[in-house]
Amino acid sequence: MNRKLLILSLLLSFNHFAEGQIINIEDQRIQNTNDSTHWYGALRLGANLSKVKDQIVQINSGAHVQMQTGKNLLLLLMDIRFLRAGEQNFSNSGYVHLRYNFGLSDKWVLESFGQLQYNRLLLIRQRSLAGAGMRFRVLNSEDGKNRMNIGLAYLYEFNDFTEGNASAEWHRLSSYLSFVIQPGDSGARFLGTTYFQPRFGKWSNHRLSSEWRLSFPILKKLSFSTYFVYSSDTALPSDAPTSTYSWNNGIVWKL
Repeated sequence: MNRKLLILSLLLSFNHFAEGQIINIEDQRIQNTNDSTHWYGALRLGANLSKVKDQIVQINSGAHVQMQTGKNLLLLLMDIRFLRAGEQNFSNSGYVHLRYNFGLSDKWVLESFGQLQYNRLLLIRQRSLAGAGMRFRVLNSEDGKNRMNIGLAYLYEFNDFTEGNASAEWHRLSSYLSFVIQPGDSGARFLGTTYFQPRFGKWSNHRLSSEWRLSFPILKKLSFSTYFVYSSDTALPSDAPTSTYSWNNGIVWKL
């Protein structure tokens, strides 16, 4: 992989929508690494303070680290976001996600993972979860441009909500479908990932997350990108929003 494009893709990945309750792991994997280095990733830390009428404080930090050797892959993701203007918080969320993959064959991969997460705007003081399952590669073209994977895992989670000091623990089924389509030599790229995580024995208690990305070239080094994310969680406290969405559009200049 061209190193400049790899660095650019990592930086762009940090524009990830942070208010969703399912972390899109499929979109975070670094693909097609072919050099001798087994470690990839980036770290970021940013802080801003300004005042016109009200004081505005903004903090963004994160990490995206991947280690791959042989059939083993270790992935670490971290994201912390805080935005406060005057006396009101507009964002206060973060997560740490650790995942281990072991390739059983060209198509089957064993996965295990753990995650800590909080989102004060959605009334989640802390969410802890752990699980394990399998990922199956449905499609992988010879050039690696077109891929499709499905995953199925068991998930245990413990929730500590800020509303009324409530807490709850559930056992869930975690399933997802992800794909990447890059038709011909057009330079266009379409990615989609959908997660569905129902509670065992009570499917009305579930989380759903769907993400869609489309990018295509405008000029030789200039391309357009659009990104839509929808998330819903029926198990949040009554005062928290059941669903959230984000639609981002922009242009990318390739170095």
